[in-house]
This record gives sequence, structure tokens and C-alpha cells, in this order.
Amino acid sequence: MSDEYVAGRPDAGPRSGHPNRTGLVAGAAVGLVICAVVGAVGGFLLAGGGEEPTDQGAGSVPTATSTATPSTPRSTPGRTPTRRSTTAPAPQIGEMQLPNLVGMDFEEARAELLRRGLGAQITFGKAGSDRSVASTNPRAGTSVRKGVTVRLTVVGAPPEVVVPELVGQSCAQAARRLVEDGLYPSYPTDRHGQVRSQDPKGGATLRWNERVKLFCSDSAGPTSTPTL
Repeated sequence: MSDEYVAGRPDAGPRSGHPNRTGLVAGAAVGLVICAVVGAVGGFLLAGGGEEPTDQGAGSVPTATSTATPSTPRSTPGRTPTRRSTTAPAPQIGEMQLPNLVGMDFEEARAELLRRGLGAQITFGKAGSDRSVASTNPRAGTSVRKGVTVRLTVVGAPPEVVVPELVGQSCAQAARRLVEDGLYPSYPTDRHGQVRSQDPKGGATLRWNERVKLFCSDSAGPTSTPTL
């Protein structure tokens, strides 16, 4: 028996290889519905219906303010920043730090230097009676050794000094006395023995750093002061 379709038989099915017309119609209908739905949704979105409603009472997204914590700069590894030291280096063995003498009376400053085993050379200004120290060389804080001479620069002019009486003293003793009083000795004849005479004589007035001539001799007789 063949599988051909026989007209008029209700149980006759379609022949093999031919599509079912009812399935095609149903599939076409479903496709039309899907297209209609997609078109409606697309039109809604294009018309602006897809945007979320805006809450007028809600604030906008906060922006960054100036109170934000600044970022910490990254340090470069292996490079340590150098800092200049503001303190003077510690003195070596046998040295000392020069004290600050600026503003002191120059005689007090000189006494401080002598107490520390240092020498003093005093330079004065041209006018005025200000006895304070204006500067020192070396400066305060410098490491120095004993025996170093420090220059003191005084603000005012050199003050007056009364010449001591030195006749009869040893030449060395007389020289030390003059230096203590702010004067300098000179030796026209000899620097050994006793002071036989001096110029100017004791009681005269000189200025600080001026010189006194000491005429020294080992002989017992008086030494006359040469006429200049």
C-alpha cells in the first residue's frame, strides 16, 4: 500500500516531505505579535519614557571639596635629604670653643681670654667712648687652641691710660705691667736687667695701645734717657 493522500479519507495524513500548513500559520502569528511588542517598546524608549524619574528633593552627587586629605608625596628610595647643621662642631682634644664676647666691655673680654690661656689683640674705633666689643676674630663658637691670639674690635676710640712708674723694676716685670695696663713696651737699648729710665715718665697720660720706652741695663749706674 502506498502513502499517497486519498481525498475524502478523514484519517489520511500529509505525505512525507510537505510542511504542515497549520504550524506555519501559527508561527507567523506569533512572529507578528513579537514584532508588535518590540516596536511598542522601542517607541516608548525613543519618546523618553525609559528615563528614570528625577527626585527634585534629592541633592545632586556631592563633589570633592578642598578639605580632601592631600596625598603624601612619595620619597625616592635611596636618597636621604641632607640638613645643614646649625651648631658648631665639637672641639677636638686640646681645643676649646671661643665664647661669645660681643657686647662685653673690652677689658672684661680680654680678661676672659687670658683666663682661658688665649691672647688678645684690641683694635679700637676712631671716635666715641663706647667700650663694648663689636666683633671678634675668630668668631664665637670657633674651636681654638691655647695660645691663639683673638682680635677684639671695640666700638669706640681707645681710652686714656696713666703710665705706671717702672724705674727700678726688672725689664721683664715692667713689660708685663705695661701690657696689663693696655700699653706696649719698647726697648731702645736692652731688654735685660733693670729699668734705669722710661719715656714717658710715670704719671703721664697715654692712649690704650700706645708705647712706653724702657731703658734697661745690667749695670748698677743709672741709664740716661737719650734726647730725641
